[in-house]
Amino acid sequence: MSKFRRQATWSTVSRRDALRHLGVLAAGLATACTPLRIVLHDYPRDFETDAALLDRVLRAFATTVIPETDPDAPHLVRAFGDPAYPFARYRSYFAYDLSHRGAARFGEPAFDRLTPAQRTVVVADGLRADPTTRKLYTGAVFLMQLSYYAGIYDPAAGCALIGFEGVYRFRGPEALTHPDPERFFAETVTRDGNPT
Repeated sequence: MSKFRRQATWSTVSRRDALRHLGVLAAGLATACTPLRIVLHDYPRDFETDAALLDRVLRAFATTVIPETDPDAPHLVRAFGDPAYPFARYRSYFAYDLSHRGAARFGEPAFDRLTPAQRTVVVADGLRADPTTRKLYTGAVFLMQLSYYAGIYDPAAGCALIGFEGVYRFRGPEALTHPDPERFFAETVTRDGNPT
């Protein structure tokens, strides 16, 4: 009896409705794919276990976002792994996603071996992807800019690229005062208007 009811139910659904429902389901799964991959760690373990690989990919990303930066700077990608920022939990997946997109687009599985123009295309592609991936890429770009331009790990160094000298350094009274302030004073006069 239940088998007959099932057949009767499916026979009343038109082919068009079935395709529409399957299309909605497929779109929902595609949208949910990124969060599931992150939660389930559904990406190669190399990105979690190989620190050198992770560092190379993230440094390549950093030089893509800020081309003028020194790729060998000691604190360049430190913010990505800093537990004070939520991004640290997602950096391995982010490195995988950069490499995966580079391989899909240009046939090169190593993101750090792509040309700067190709890496820019990959990052732009991530910024236009599904909402979760867009959020991940946008966060990575902002975190990189904050880390680099604000000099958060080496405040004394500052950032020469934007003329930020870093923490305040006392340079003596000459740096704070004018050498000849008297020339800016008004002339003193008596009550009848004559100079004293």
